[in-house]
Amino acid sequence: MDRFKLLPVLLLSPLTVLGSHGDPYASDFLAIFFLLVGAALGAYLARKLNQPPVLGELIIGMVVGAALYQMGDAVAIAIRHNSEIEHVLHAHTADVTWEEAVHIGLEEAHLRPEMEAQLTEVLLQSDYRNIDMHARYTLLFSSMGVILLLFMVGLEIKTTEMVGMGRPAFILAIMGVILPFALGFLVSKLLFADMDTNTAIFIGATLGATSIGITARVFKDANALHLKESKLVLGAAVIDDILGLILLAIVTGLISSGGLDVTNILIILGKAVGFLIAIFLFEKYAIQWVINKFAIIARERTFLFFPISLLFFLAWSADAIGLATIVGAFAAGMVIQEKYFNNIKLDHQSIEDLVSPIEELFAPVFFVMMGFQVDIMSFMNTDVILLGLAMTAVAIIGKVAAGFFTEKGQNKWLIGVGLVPRGEVGLIFASIGKTTGVLDDHLFAVIIMVVILTTLLTPPMLMGIIKKMKA
Repeated sequence: MDRFKLLPVLLLSPLTVLGSHGDPYASDFLAIFFLLVGAALGAYLARKLNQPPVLGELIIGMVVGAALYQMGDAVAIAIRHNSEIEHVLHAHTADVTWEEAVHIGLEEAHLRPEMEAQLTEVLLQSDYRNIDMHARYTLLFSSMGVILLLFMVGLEIKTTEMVGMGRPAFILAIMGVILPFALGFLVSKLLFADMDTNTAIFIGATLGATSIGITARVFKDANALHLKESKLVLGAAVIDDILGLILLAIVTGLISSGGLDVTNILIILGKAVGFLIAIFLFEKYAIQWVINKFAIIARERTFLFFPISLLFFLAWSADAIGLATIVGAFAAGMVIQEKYFNNIKLDHQSIEDLVSPIEELFAPVFFVMMGFQVDIMSFMNTDVILLGLAMTAVAIIGKVAAGFFTEKGQNKWLIGVGLVPRGEVGLIFASIGKTTGVLDDHLFAVIIMVVILTTLLTPPMLMGIIKKMKA
């Protein structure tokens, strides 16, 4: 590989592998620079168009990723095909040479011929280890973003609040997950009868997610947060997040086990529920004691060090028992409360104030990298467009239908539409599907399409309903 790129590529590429005279991570610093600037630019343009910043970050990633991929940037290609490369790594054993593993692994990946040829060329380069190192460091930066994001979401939800949500919120949340899941699975199998059952299940699970941040912003802008419907939607979204993570744990477990089996489902469900119960018991009986002991060595830094340390430990713990790391990250946020640090923190400090700047640094990179991995050419495929539109319709219908399971006297349309956006939660599901290999480039593009359309359509629909209510 030519390590000295042409100037236009250098200026465009945050991932170009450059020559180095010392620090082997210098080009990764350049990558982070471009990723952060790209995220800031995307968010700025989105705000100018009155759209959520996450949408701008996603689209800027799609544009830059497509440009670099077409230019043949080796690191960009490695990132785009991270799941296919995992097939190659699994095929590489003591009895199988690297060249043989490349051909075996890519044959299993079923890529388009031109993509397979391009990826093969990258994998067989003499400095591929260097390329792989830069790709993995960039993806690590992105992964930090998603677990910090889920940690911040968890901070907004306390275990004690779960019990107080009430029966209407629980019913709404349950139906808001079940209906889109069932419709997504059925439509996937109807449109593509040969689709793998695990893939159809994963698509259904993705549609069960809700990104309440977009809805909450619309309610706030419309001065509608006081409405009983708004409070019900926000309350149900809390439970929806928990149910979505449990569903994700079950689905990823089924994929890794290789089949749909009642025993496997029960085992995975038991792990997910058991993990959350263990976290609840830890918070109730041990967390204060652990924090007090931690403070002996960390002193005044405990207020920052302990929450972040717990975040990483529980993310690892979740993965160790076969759950997604984001389940652990979410749980870490859920059990952390400022009252546990009363004897340590300063009066003006809050956990959100300390952790939020870190999350705001990493999380946008995750969304840029999600866009980066989208194969824009997939949108030229009729099947992708057809399935994307069908899944978007299902995503909307399933959530709106859930709104009709609420009590009489409430605006069921407002409640249902409030649950529609998938936003960052849909992207998190999509990233896991891409990483595990259950979503190929086309299906990954379908989920991105659903995220974009539901994010764009929800605000005007909500504003229209709210205006009618106030008229």
